[in-house]
Amino acid sequence: MDVPTIFDILDRLAFLRGMPAVALMLAVAFIAVVAWDMRPAVVAVLAHYLLAGFLFVDILDPRLAFVHALAGLFVTTILFITAWQTNWGRPPSGLTSLEATRLGLSRTRRLGHLTVTDRNLLRLALAIIVVLASLWLTRSPGLLQPVVPAELAYLEPAIIGLVGLGLVGLATSADPLPGGVGLLIFLTGFSLFYGFLDQSLAMTVALVIAQFVVALAVAYLAQAHYLPADVLD
Repeated sequence: MDVPTIFDILDRLAFLRGMPAVALMLAVAFIAVVAWDMRPAVVAVLAHYLLAGFLFVDILDPRLAFVHALAGLFVTTILFITAWQTNWGRPPSGLTSLEATRLGLSRTRRLGHLTVTDRNLLRLALAIIVVLASLWLTRSPGLLQPVVPAELAYLEPAIIGLVGLGLVGLATSADPLPGGVGLLIFLTGFSLFYGFLDQSLAMTVALVIAQFVVALAVAYLAQAHYLPADVLD
């Protein structure tokens, strides 16, 4: 049995190319940013990297697009291990109000069976606005021309949506893990945009290295942030 090549895989998944991949990308990026449990967030980050590979195929050589997707698998592995080691981003139990303040934990409230923070609600509202604004671009493409050609204008909602959602996640997070997820999603949107300006191997490697640096920095900061309460001092 022959091992399928990159081109064989693209042919089998051709139904995802174009606008379906953009819509799915915005959906999983939205989940990654707004999820207050890192378990669905990590799964959404992985899905966003795989879908980004389909979008990069329309911009770069398919082999370079595969490099972006493969790098995303390693970045997601780093996030998964870090989230698992830090109790999926949940704060340590038994914190005093002073310790909670020092960790940047905001006030919580009950919504049915869910307990959410004010910061979560703000992130959710801003993320919805960004997604709706990105989808509105499908009605009036051309905002990013002449960088994005008219025949690839369907990528504009993905670029703007990823950049916007990434900034929302970064700006509304006091914790390293959700903030790092936001930064990684922002970098994906930036990479899609910059792919129209520079399609060289060197730039692809530079953008992949940036993803790895962010993932390792998030892993270190998350480990330092979620120290047990008795060693905070």
